[in-house]
Amino acid sequence: MILSRWSARRHIAAGSRPGWLMAWGPVAADAILLALVFALALPAIWPTLMGWPIWLRILALFAGVFLPIQAVLITASLWAARARGQIFSDSDF
Repeated sequence: MILSRWSARRHIAAGSRPGWLMAWGPVAADAILLALVFALALPAIWPTLMGWPIWLRILALFAGVFLPIQAVLITASLWAARARGQIFSDSDF
């Protein structure tokens, strides 16, 4: 979300319309960085999670992994689409 927001704001401020790769490449980079963060963090907390009841594990993984991933990727996608000029106007933000 950080890379795509920074890139989109730069393109919007310059008044340029980036190509597909320049708009959506940072979204892919955000996804890769997010996967790396979770790949490094989950092994550290996995033994703790295994001691919890299954319903609590599911709830914790949903709230701690699924929701943050969705929030970051949806927000990054909105910024990429905005940079391409496909949705929203400047007055919406």
